[in-house]
Amino acid sequence: MKHLIRFDWAVKRLLKNKANFGILEGFLSVLLGEDIKIEHIIERESN
Repeated sequence: MKHLIRFDWAVKRLLKNKANFGILEGFLSVLLGEDIKIEHIIERESN
């Protein structure tokens, strides 16, 4: 049986630690073919 990970769950998990922003920037840059820089993440009160 395959276990699949949902993309939104993976990104939320990645963003819990701000040290991982560089990883996310690199992933999005490759995925979108543009240089992506995260400047600010808006904190939400609810999940």
